[in-house]
Amino acid sequence: MITHEEVSWAYRLLLGREPESEAVVNHYATHLKSRHALRSLFLQSDEFRTAMPQAPATRQPMGLGGPAMAVQLDAPADKLAALFAKVSQQWHHLGETEPHWSVITSQSYLQNNIEATAHAFYASGDAELKVFDAALARAGQAGRVFAGAVELGCGVGRVTAALARRCGQVWGVDISANHLKLAADHVTEQGLTNVQLHHAVGVDDVAPAPTFDLFYSRIVLQHNPPPVMHRMLALLLGRLASGGVAYFQVPTYKAGYSFDIDSYLATDNATHMEMHYLPQQALFALLAQCQCQLLELREDDAIGLSPNAVSNTVLLQKLG
Repeated sequence: MITHEEVSWAYRLLLGREPESEAVVNHYATHLKSRHALRSLFLQSDEFRTAMPQAPATRQPMGLGGPAMAVQLDAPADKLAALFAKVSQQWHHLGETEPHWSVITSQSYLQNNIEATAHAFYASGDAELKVFDAALARAGQAGRVFAGAVELGCGVGRVTAALARRCGQVWGVDISANHLKLAADHVTEQGLTNVQLHHAVGVDDVAPAPTFDLFYSRIVLQHNPPPVMHRMLALLLGRLASGGVAYFQVPTYKAGYSFDIDSYLATDNATHMEMHYLPQQALFALLAQCQCQLLELREDDAIGLSPNAVSNTVLLQKLG
């Protein structure tokens, strides 16, 4: 195990700043098992790569010999609602305290700094869609135009506005009321009239339109317990129109991760951001159930480039 002081010095030496909070320091000190793991995490972070673009990549591939994760997915309705309620409590707190930082966890986007960095923050939404466009082009769907798009976890409207400039109608869905308030302000400032923002108050309340031809979500599903992730994906992919496209990111493996519904519900975490994993096998079974054809599956850096965990970006098309 590493010490709090070692984590703090990693921030100072590699990122040139102090840690954003004692909670983050405690998280890394608790979960990272060695100095090597700490060093790799920081050297592979987006923040370090941005500050030091000339530094060579240090990513280590995920070992192929890891054991299966023990993840409980099937939750009765009452426990599924309780799981969602815990997530809602966490994100209402984050929305009221650090709404921009909770979307992109960089010190630049803390409330003390956001006035000076807001332009860069929102510009990242357009940059994100360029990555999506490249994925469409690789799948033979370059220049695809979408009539209706649902964005799960729209946050403060960072990507929502970019989607609205290229889609006929956009439904932005979020669990946090204050995130949605800020998203509404941003959409109004941009002069966009084709956006509807929807406050999801339950796990079955995440698909605000009867049908749509684009489902988009990044760095969102990972903050929900696996049964909630699975249920939301089932609902959204179920309403995706024939021929429609889904583009979303989901963590699918971490060595040592497990999830037990009752044990999780017994824990007390009302304020901190969490990271969860949906087994890839369960994801593939869900795609088959929803009659979706996988167009592309790529490992990404949405959870950092850890040698012990995997996150995937998925591009798929609804059959029919």
